[in-house]
Amino acid sequence: MQAATLPQFGDANTFEITEIPIPRPAAGQLLVKVKAAGINPVDYKTRAGKGQAQYFTLPAILGWDIAGQIVDTGQGAHKFSPGDRVFGLSHFPNPANAYAQFAIVEEEEFARVPDNITDDVAGAAPLVTLTAWEALYDHAQLQPGQRILIHAAAGGVGHIAVQLARNTETYIIGTASAQNHAYLKELGVNESIDYHDQHFEKNIAPVDVVLDAMGGETALRSLDVLKPGGIMVSLPSMFKNDPAVLAKAKEKGVRVVWMSVRPSGGRMEQVASLMASGKLQIKVDASFPLREVAKAHQALETHHINGKVVLIP
Repeated sequence: MQAATLPQFGDANTFEITEIPIPRPAAGQLLVKVKAAGINPVDYKTRAGKGQAQYFTLPAILGWDIAGQIVDTGQGAHKFSPGDRVFGLSHFPNPANAYAQFAIVEEEEFARVPDNITDDVAGAAPLVTLTAWEALYDHAQLQPGQRILIHAAAGGVGHIAVQLARNTETYIIGTASAQNHAYLKELGVNESIDYHDQHFEKNIAPVDVVLDAMGGETALRSLDVLKPGGIMVSLPSMFKNDPAVLAKAKEKGVRVVWMSVRPSGGRMEQVASLMASGKLQIKVDASFPLREVAKAHQALETHHINGKVVLIP
């Protein structure tokens, strides 16, 4: 099979397309023909030697989002059958080898793709939907009638979080460039802030929850808009346990949680149900064949993507 292999950490042009043997599933595992592999910011951070690079040995195959068709099942795997379409977040944060024509996945981490969902949309879904779900429901315990500020609301996790918050009947404030405000309104954002020209902390009333996809200075400023007892869920791992953020949160009487997403087949089944009903829609901004993996990474690194980028092996 073909795979996009990373011989060393570096820029997007470091990838090489190589021929490697098709793997075989062990007990509880599935061999999946990869139809689409979603790309996330953690992918290019890992490629550069940051992100989850500590879990990889070189040469490596990146990627965790997988949608595909089952080719073979390992001993004891009984939830699915060959021919079934499945999707999930595979092995995160350990290597999952998604940038390849075939991949081995754990049965318990995957769910069936709804019949009305295309492969590229399914491949784009797992990490962002699981992240947004865990952030809003597990950590923030978002409730109807609350107010939430979602940073980078047009991005991968952001556009999912907006929809989950909308389905929870909350008041949503989203930051994005002005050109994306119409899109945010379509998603259900009540109030849009242009992060280029507006200081969000000076332009919005206090909120119960902040979803922080930026970290650093944005995280510090976000604490100023939280109500006492409110919570900020922060995603960027590079800023985990930032002492300045922790000190300010204590001063303000608010909580901060840094989270790392976990694979879950059961939760993917809930995501699949929402996608099938149209209550959750994943936007694929661009798709690339495997041989153009460098272009795919470069597109995502521009930070001008609405939604997701996927590879089509």
